[in-house]
Amino acid sequence: MANAKQWTEYGTLYWPSITINKSTFRGDITPANILEAICASLWSKPQVCLDFYKEEQINIPLTDHSSIVTGELLIVIVAVLLAVNIGLIIAYRRCAKREMEQDIGFQVSSAVS
Repeated sequence: MANAKQWTEYGTLYWPSITINKSTFRGDITPANILEAICASLWSKPQVCLDFYKEEQINIPLTDHSSIVTGELLIVIVAVLLAVNIGLIIAYRRCAKREMEQDIGFQVSSAVS
């Protein structure tokens, strides 16, 4: 019964059909069609897919896996964050020292008066 619900959900009531990554393929399904659909859905292509593309003379889809975030950018970001944190700590210490000096001055003046 659960299988029938899934068949209805994915639209695989009609045979032959196959569901790959929640996409249903119907009709004249061959092993080559299935392999092509599976390979198309993969982010990095294994050697089997590359060999299949070469054998079937399919242009290998070129995907640019480069990212905007590089190692150098991460180092720069970490350095900037460290510098900001150190600056905030120094500013806090100066402010706390100034406040403490004012409190001591107030206590001394009130004790003398």
